[in-house]
Amino acid sequence: MALRSRLADAVSSRSLLPAWFVTVLGTAPPARDTDQWLETATGVLLYRLTYNIADQVVALGPKPADSDRHRRSWHEQLSKSLRRW
Repeated sequence: MALRSRLADAVSSRSLLPAWFVTVLGTAPPARDTDQWLETATGVLLYRLTYNIADQVVALGPKPADSDRHRRSWHEQLSKSLRRW
């Protein structure tokens, strides 16, 4: 919840967001489905923090190996969610 709140504050204050974020989610949430956008954005941030993704361009970093099923599943779910934006 704290991560979501910080993201909402950054967006509302028009803070400069990283290139990887703007590339997949844009600079601000859409007028409709704002909560869904924020949920997706928070999920991407959490994924990046969890797996220490430092790529400045690619939001989710490289595709995980098949052997890491949990991470791969999460990556696929986020990738699918990002297609919407």
